[in-house]
Amino acid sequence: MIDLKWLETLEDSVGIYLNNLNINNYEYMPALQNLTSNGENLRLGFSCFSLKINYILGTWDKLQDTEKKKWVNYINSFQSINKKFPEHSYLDETLIKNYSTKKIKTFFIDSVKTTMNLLPQYKFEKNQIKLLKAVNAETKQAISTLHQVGERNQKKVGNIFQTDLTVDDYLNKFDWARPWNAGAQFSSLCVYSTTQGYEIKDDLISFANMMVDKETGSYFSKLPQDSREIINGAMKVITGLDWINEQIHYPEKLIDYCISNKPILEGCDVVDYVYVLFKCSQQTNYRKKEINIILIDQLIELKKLFVEKEGGFSYFLNKSQTHYYGVEIIKSKNQADLHGTMLSIWAISMIIRNLEDESINFHWNMLKP
Repeated sequence: MIDLKWLETLEDSVGIYLNNLNINNYEYMPALQNLTSNGENLRLGFSCFSLKINYILGTWDKLQDTEKKKWVNYINSFQSINKKFPEHSYLDETLIKNYSTKKIKTFFIDSVKTTMNLLPQYKFEKNQIKLLKAVNAETKQAISTLHQVGERNQKKVGNIFQTDLTVDDYLNKFDWARPWNAGAQFSSLCVYSTTQGYEIKDDLISFANMMVDKETGSYFSKLPQDSREIINGAMKVITGLDWINEQIHYPEKLIDYCISNKPILEGCDVVDYVYVLFKCSQQTNYRKKEINIILIDQLIELKKLFVEKEGGFSYFLNKSQTHYYGVEIIKSKNQADLHGTMLSIWAISMIIRNLEDESINFHWNMLKP
């Protein structure tokens, strides 16, 4: 059996790492060094990452109630009204300003993209669309983080479906031949449907039924050539289905596909792969022993990302994550980073739960992204 002793000290080492990243109260740096100006000033996402890690490790429960409330209030302080976004979205001004700075630089590029998008073989995203998706992702992350610890956002996010816009209209605006990206938009709507009173569950179920592929078990409009798109796209949709309490359509097919297509050693790829196998295994016992062997292999791989001298994990092998929703935050270096640490801890928590090994004498909490 694999040696799991190194896992038993992770709570302490990661706790020290988070303390070293802490700037002021509930504000955290994305890494210990080599930060860009944006990396030094972005706040919302990194606070959510840190809270999630504390929740998984169980250290959130050890905080005083007053500290918990202050942290929740800090995250809620990012809710704002800006006519460019749905009402009461969570806005990090550094993120907004970065895209505003890009606006002038990308005006010509966006004009070219507009022209190219008229041709069927091209599909590019303009800068403004990228910003809207980034704000949506940050809003969804803030809301799901708060709900994870039994809290709520102070003000409901504006419902974009109170006009003539339908769920199908909205989701079909995204390229479902690239479900990794499009699936994230589906997932956010599932979160809003459950937590913000959107009441669009039936429409979301109908859309998922339309996109599911019976051969791979994933969700897309056209079979992607890259297995990363198929698996990571499935992960995004499954996170959404979990929020609306719907089961995975073809878990056995997804298990077969995942077993035949191992992930590369990068934060999102590993956690998405582990998540899909974990959630499918909760629904069926199909190939359970094989899955656990694979998950142990992934645990061995994850250890390669652990930077022992810092106490955290890097997003890439021997390299930190460099960007956050398109914004450069870290000059690449062989160091741990907050994003990589959160993803690795989350993946490990699912692996441990799925193994059901009685020799493991600690149990971490399960994250609902």
